[in-house]
Amino acid sequence: MNIAICDDDAKYVNELKAHIEKYMSDHFIKNVEYVVTTSPKEILNNDLTFDLAFLDIQMPEADGITLAKELKRRNEKIILFFVTNFEEYQDEAMDLHIFRFFEKPFDVQRLYSSLDKAMEFLDDSYVDIFLEKNNEYIKIPVDDICYIKRENRCISVVTKNGTFITKGDFNNLISKLPNTYFYLVHKSFIINVHHVTKYSYKEIYIGKDRIGIATRKQADFHKFWFNYVKRR
Repeated sequence: MNIAICDDDAKYVNELKAHIEKYMSDHFIKNVEYVVTTSPKEILNNDLTFDLAFLDIQMPEADGITLAKELKRRNEKIILFFVTNFEEYQDEAMDLHIFRFFEKPFDVQRLYSSLDKAMEFLDDSYVDIFLEKNNEYIKIPVDDICYIKRENRCISVVTKNGTFITKGDFNNLISKLPNTYFYLVHKSFIINVHHVTKYSYKEIYIGKDRIGIATRKQADFHKFWFNYVKRR
């Protein structure tokens, strides 16, 4: 999970980060990356795709509305929090589907309850994977998953950023994935069509990985694929 915090008050951003870190620690949420800055340009120049952003509306370099629009363009599922005492901006901000508004000084309990709601929302965009090697759970963005395959008693979750090995119920895991762009090409292999780089009737490629399509699935997948292409 990637979190951006941007406000022209350096003391404020550090306090906010400390409270968010405490929340994440208390809820055993790991692998969180923070970009904490007083400069909107630093956020804009960062290559990370942010899941949450806490933004001040009025800053010297750029206003938070402009910054929020760009972050929303990069990730339409981003959860945006605005820190503002300026009512005149709120109508424009609502067009961006702002998750919460905060006033300074922020209320810590309200922050935590808002993070509770944000985590519920994000749960629909992530899959929990238990890594037995490290004895921990991690959250993987659904959109980052290229494919999942079952081999013997192990499940490989192949993502843009690497492969994660887990054990458990394959069917339970894939039931958490959206059926609008995930397809079970055979009983032990589900793919994310967003990552398909080449398709022929009997097989698809995701990068250099060739994945065969079960004979009984080929006609249905052909329809699924072209319906997907039309939507794009």
